[in-house]
Amino acid sequence: LSILGAMLARLDREAPSYGRWSYNDFNTFYFQAASATSGGSSGSPVVDPDGDVIALNAAVKVGTSASYYLPLDRVKRAVNLLRSGRQVTRGTLQTTFHFTTFPDLRRLGLTEREAGAARAAGEDVGMLVVKSLVPGGPAYGLVEPGDVLISIGGKRVTRFVPLE
Repeated sequence: LSILGAMLARLDREAPSYGRWSYNDFNTFYFQAASATSGGSSGSPVVDPDGDVIALNAAVKVGTSASYYLPLDRVKRAVNLLRSGRQVTRGTLQTTFHFTTFPDLRRLGLTEREAGAARAAGEDVGMLVVKSLVPGGPAYGLVEPGDVLISIGGKRVTRFVPLE
């Protein structure tokens, strides 16, 4: 058993890119920290000072001390689906999004009224912006790269998990 200390540096990192012909995750927040984890640490729990598991070790960025951790909300969702005999799906919009902070969203044209509504709903950092989409896919013609996602089906969406 090893217990390694680290300080979470970011709570909203995209997963590292593993190259064109490798699996690359998307539409997921990862925690990032500088830590001494290495190969074979994947799946290890990340524990907060109170002893609660908050994430699982998912990846390291080769050549750096950066490690990436999958937040537990994603793991809980998958476990609950599996326990109920359902498949673990990854959304059907065939669209990738980028989480963008409110100051950058203002430069994209988000109004203060729309930002205020997102903040009133509990979002204090930013919202999702369309990064790319599959031509002919379900969202094609409805959104385009650079669009700020306000809601889907009348429900406010500012984070990745509700998309699934």
